[in-house]
Amino acid sequence: MRRGPRLARPETKAPSAGASGPGMSPGDIADHNSRVVLSLLRTFGPLTRQELSARLGLTEPAVTGIMSRLDAQGLVLKRKRASSARYHAAEFALRPGGALGLGISLSADKLDMALIDLYGTVVAEQELSGADLEACLPDALSSLLDASDHRVPLGVGIAVAPGCAPQSDSIRHLLTGRTTFVMPDTEACLTGERLLGLGEPEGGLVVVLIDDTVRAGLFIGGKTFRGMSGRAGQIGEMRPGRLHPSLTDVANRSAYLRALEAGPSAVAAWTETAASRLLDAVVAIAGFVSPGALLLGGALPEPVLDSLIDRMQEHRNEQASTFVAAPWIPPIRRVTLGGRGAVIGAAMTPMMELLLPRAG
Repeated sequence: MRRGPRLARPETKAPSAGASGPGMSPGDIADHNSRVVLSLLRTFGPLTRQELSARLGLTEPAVTGIMSRLDAQGLVLKRKRASSARYHAAEFALRPGGALGLGISLSADKLDMALIDLYGTVVAEQELSGADLEACLPDALSSLLDASDHRVPLGVGIAVAPGCAPQSDSIRHLLTGRTTFVMPDTEACLTGERLLGLGEPEGGLVVVLIDDTVRAGLFIGGKTFRGMSGRAGQIGEMRPGRLHPSLTDVANRSAYLRALEAGPSAVAAWTETAASRLLDAVVAIAGFVSPGALLLGGALPEPVLDSLIDRMQEHRNEQASTFVAAPWIPPIRRVTLGGRGAVIGAAMTPMMELLLPRAG
């Protein structure tokens, strides 16, 4: 499958409307202003023409023109603001379901699909499991669109786990004429957390996912950091010595399941080893980029993730008794969107790319 765009641009906060620069046509400026307005309505909720004018730095007639275009596209609605005053000002809000993104999260044994609107509301979702998941996609998509009154999504976001990239163009051609964005599942999780979960903490955000492999996604300096050849975040390959097992070998889902089958003492030993090795990776990441938050997620049960996080914190406190603890290491917590982070982030990506403000 030919890979689609992978950029996941950050949502701009309080951007400047009416911006112009070399090479910007009137159409470019109109598109920019429309994106800014949608971002403001998504962030602050319903706003009046006067409030939009003040936030955008544009005249009210200019705002009226922007809102007319967005209304014609079915993206916003106009209504009277509830008030005890005699005069009820008109306000604008995002139209629920006015724009939809289709998210697909593909892993080794499961495929999740979701239709999500610009507010982040899940309109319809479906989960598939078993063999030959790609062959089941057309029927699954048809069922999903039936559940959403056949509203066609703006675009498709596809989040893939390592080694699970689609082997054919079947996914890309599911919705003819709609843009498809392909991204690693870590990047999709970052997008979901930024837009609908934790937000964008100062210093950036790191997500560590554990399933068949251990890997990280980094959102630093307002951008997703991918490194050379997209290999940033491959912490699962870390090992303390040449003859030692990798972090993935020690901490992945298979290792946990083997310990679970062996009994409680084996699970305790696995938790101890996995937490120690994960903390080494966290210290390495934090020492270089000092993120504002670090989230742990993936395919492990939530109680298991919580046990790992608790033990990692205990390890850190124990180490602090023998050397000065690195103050830049952020608190470690579980992902806020649970196992749905990748599909939610994938569904939000087309809207972030096509409707919300561009980076820079």
